[in-house]
This record gives sequence, C-alpha cells and structure tokens, in this order.
Amino acid sequence: MCRFLTYSGPLTLMRPLIFSTENSLVEQSKYSKKRVRPVNGDGFGVGWYPDFDDPEPGTFLSIEPAWSNLNLAHISSKIRTQNFFAHVRDASVGMPVSEANCHPFQYGRFLWMHNGRLDQFTRFKRLLINQLSDKAYAMINGTTDSEHAFALFLDEIGFDDTADAAEMERAMIATIRRLMYLRKASGAITNSFINFAVTNGQTTIVTRFVTRRGARPASLFCIKGSLEVRQGGRCEFGLSRDDSQNALVVASEPLTQNEEIWTQVENNHIVIVHPDRRLEIRRIPLPYQGELSLRKEMLQQQRVRALAS
Repeated sequence: MCRFLTYSGPLTLMRPLIFSTENSLVEQSKYSKKRVRPVNGDGFGVGWYPDFDDPEPGTFLSIEPAWSNLNLAHISSKIRTQNFFAHVRDASVGMPVSEANCHPFQYGRFLWMHNGRLDQFTRFKRLLINQLSDKAYAMINGTTDSEHAFALFLDEIGFDDTADAAEMERAMIATIRRLMYLRKASGAITNSFINFAVTNGQTTIVTRFVTRRGARPASLFCIKGSLEVRQGGRCEFGLSRDDSQNALVVASEPLTQNEEIWTQVENNHIVIVHPDRRLEIRRIPLPYQGELSLRKEMLQQQRVRALAS
C-alpha cells in the first residue's frame, strides 16, 4: 500500500510537506512508520492547481523513487498553490510500475489517488468494466484497480467537475458501494482497503474504509492549523485564530513527530474539506461486505439505471 497527502489552505510551496517535515512524504517513501512494509519506492506523483486563472490541475509523475528524483525537489520548491495532492507508490502485486499507473490520476478538474488495494481485483475487473460508460472506459490509461475505481466515480458524478461537496460525497459513497457489490457478485471474499482521495480544486473528499468487519483499514490522519516554515526549511503546524491562515492536511501518516496534534480518522469514515476550509468527518453509511444484500444492491442498480435513462 502507498502513502499520500492532500493540502488545502493559504498559498504555499509544495516542498515543505513533501520534503521538510520530520515525517515528510519523501521520508515515508523510505521509512513509513504506519506500515509493515516501510518502503514506497515504485514511483510518485504530485498534482496541483495553478496560482492563475486555470481551473485544471497540473501533474508530475515518475516511476523513480521520490527520494532520488531531482526534478521533484526543484518543482516542489518553485510552485506555489492553494491545493495539491502528493503520492508515493508501493505497487500491488501484479501491477506494473509505469507512469500510467502513478497517482494522482487526473480528469478535467479532478485529481484522484488511492492508498490501499481492491483485493482480488482481477476477479471482478470484467464486471466493473462492463458497468462503465464508454466515456469512463476511454479515460483509463493504466492497469490499476485505483484508476478503474476513479472511472466508476466519474460515472457516478456524471463527469461534473464543478460538483459541490454534497454531490462529491454522495458519488464517493456510491462508488464504494458499487465496488463492494461487484466484489461480492464475483465471489471475492478477501478484504479491500479503500483510502480514496478526490478533489476538484475546491472540495476535497478522503475516505478510510475496509470491506470486512474486524479488519484494520490503512492509516489516515488530518490536521487543521497554520503551516509555519522555520529557518533551514523545517516545517511545523501552529494554531491561528484567523481561519484564513489555517491549512487543512489529510495524510496517511502524521507529518510531524508530535502525533498528538493530529486527528486519527476512525474506521469507515469520510473526511470532507469544504471550499471555506471547514472540516467534517462522519461515518460512511455502508454495511460490511459480508452483510451486503446482493438482491438489494441489484434493485438499487436497476433504480440507478432507470433514473439515468
């Protein structure tokens, strides 16, 4: 499984969070603290929204380890943005290491990334593809379970990259529900780890979810505070009474040694970062896969198709 972070807040360079905190994303690419396998060296990616009149994000992807790529260090120290995604990859078994498989994935204003895996993906991949619209299927460039899930999300939201927070939350939960339905319909019984993140540059949605009762999902933390860059480039989080100076960061692991200032997201919860930098965390109203009724889900799918026709 991988590591990622999302940033929403005042204009900032990307370098402090990627390189300069005690447990920066590059540090996690070498020595992840919340994983059994500590190395995430199968490529990386960053996606950011420009500081000028362009609503679509730029991306930079590479199959090199994040710790050895000089371009990442240069780019992240020169680009200022109010919203960015960053990801370091540990490729799932059977998934090729290629730029097409590096996160974040981008379509229009949307950025999407995943920490986790849809276990036994090959078992239900054909079922998933058969449910996609032609437009969603055509946007898939790689082979990952993560990008196929993104295609499901785009269909759920009708490719509307200006959707508000409520609609993005609905589409995200519907995407997870459909994945669980497809897994159960295919006979997949192992656990899947579904830490998805999506943003349209205004609203950011992140999940911490597992499909099996009693399983522990991949780690996820968040923080709200002022980002302060100290002498030497070290980065710390403070607290500001002026909400316009506070940033919201959602990350696979706390980026600072002081973990107590971070909020751990509970199992099967969703994080919503609103355009005005309000933060909401609430339970995802879905049953575990073993408690999912296939008949009920089939009826739900039929209702969705009827409404869409």
